[in-house]
Parts: sequence; structure tokens; C-alpha cells
Amino acid sequence: MKAGTIIKGLTFLLIGLILLANTLNLLDWSVWSNIFKLWPLLLISWGVSLIFRGRSLYFLGPLILLLGIGFGVASSYMGIELEEKMVNETKILSREAIIEIEEVVETETSEAPTTIKKIFMAEKANIELKFDAATLEIGGTTPQLYECRAEYRYKSFEPLETFSVVNREARVLLAHLPTQRSYSTPRNKWQLKLNNQIKYDLNIVTGAINLESDLSAFQVNNFHLKSGASNIKLTLPKNNSKLIIDTGAANMEILIPKQVGARINIDSGISVKNLDDFNKQNNTYISKNYDQSEFKTEIDIKCGVSHIQVKYFD
Repeated sequence: MKAGTIIKGLTFLLIGLILLANTLNLLDWSVWSNIFKLWPLLLISWGVSLIFRGRSLYFLGPLILLLGIGFGVASSYMGIELEEKMVNETKILSREAIIEIEEVVETETSEAPTTIKKIFMAEKANIELKFDAATLEIGGTTPQLYECRAEYRYKSFEPLETFSVVNREARVLLAHLPTQRSYSTPRNKWQLKLNNQIKYDLNIVTGAINLESDLSAFQVNNFHLKSGASNIKLTLPKNNSKLIIDTGAANMEILIPKQVGARINIDSGISVKNLDDFNKQNNTYISKNYDQSEFKTEIDIKCGVSHIQVKYFD
């Protein structure tokens, strides 16, 4: 019996087994959605069969079709959606700078503690951003605690906010739900605006990032970036700060105000470094104005293959 005939028989057998599993509620009917999304394989199978008609490799056409159906079933069984509809949506998340909290206090007139509500202006905020891949822009002021504008092509990347107050410090987590598959070009774009009257800790965790961040108008005490491949342009704040950048392959440009002295520790693979305003001591670079500067910043950089440029501006 020819291999092509066997594979055709196996294909019909597999389709029958899928339908049987559907009717017995062993496999959801949505499996056909994944299978039908692979319909171009039918044309590929037909084309391969025409090319090798009458030859020993004729079985490749039916084999492609069989494997495609099997892949559709396996992906559906694992809960993987082979295609997600583009939505091209924009969502704006924000939070008022005026915070209301409940505190438990003991009073002389009551035996049991009393819960009271207090309203105060936030003085400090910890903002964490988590996303798979995006272009992120940090800059622009807002009277609110923060404002984040997110543009995304797929519903999976819709951002959600988690907010809490701990010891009068506002804590914000901006993230999308875990995605079930990889996207080659998600084209997500996030823009974060901050309040120049509030002190911030910023934490960014991402797979890949194109970052343009101007912190010179804000009070950012701690900045932590953990990412895969990255393209970074970062302008530092005019205050005492600590920065940690942990990334894979990177193109990095860091701009420092002249009022800030900098100490930079670099742990990198193959890299090109341009730090003309610094003196090198082992793997540490110390700015020439460090001792006389009004403010100090400590920068730790860990990266793979990279280009690192650090320079001062007025």
C-alpha cells in the first residue's frame, strides 16, 4: 500500500476522531476554529501533491494536511488561540493625587477602636510597569498621581491597574494579563505622565523595550529597569537617585544634568562605551564633577552586547 494512501486514510480517521470527541464532550467544538485558521495548508498540500504526482514523495502533500490538523487540535487542547483579532484600542489609566485611607484609632470616649477616614495629598508613590514588549515614553506632567495612556493592537495587551496604600505610600501596578502566545510585532505604546510634586520609585519589567524617558522635571529616587533587548534614552532627575538597569543586548544613551555627580558600575559583555566626562576605576566610572556636585546618583548597569553612551547637559 502506498504511503500517500495511508496518510489520506489517517487524515480522515483523525477528523472522525475529532468529531467523536466533540460529540462525547471530550474536546471542545472550538477546536475547529483553530483548524480552519490553518486552511492555507490545504492549498500547500494540494500544490505539493501536484508537484510530486507519480513520484515517491507524493505522500508529502497529505502529510502536510495531517500534521496541520494535528497541530490545530494540540494547540486548542492546550488553550492556545492561533489568531487574535486586532482591536487597535487606546486606554487611559489614572489616579487622583488626593488619597483616602482608613485608620483605626483608639479614643477616650469609646471602649472599642474607631475607624476613621483620612484624606491627604500623596507625597510618595511606587509605580511598577509590567508588559511583554512596548515602546514606553515617560514624560509630561499631570496634576494627578499618574496618568498612563496605552495603545495596543490586541486585547491581550489591555492594561489593568492594581492600587494600594502602604504606610501612606501609594503603590501602583500597571500590567496586562499574561499572554498565551508570542506576538512578533505587538506594536504596543505606553506613555506615562508624572506629578512633579510627588517623589517616585519606578520599576519596569519587560521582555523588550524601546524607552524614551525624561525624568529631569520629576523627583525620582529609584529607577529600576529589567528587560530583554532594549533601546534606551534616559534623562536623569535633578536629585539624589539610584538607578539599576539590567538588560540584554542594548543601545543606551544616558543624559545627566550638570548639577548631578554620577558613579556608574558597568558589568557588560562586548560593549562600546562613551564616557568622556568620567574617570575610570576598575569597572566603575566616576564623573569629574562628583565631589563638587549638588546631587549624587548611583547607576548600576548590567547588559550583554551593547553600546553605552553617558554625557552631561546644561
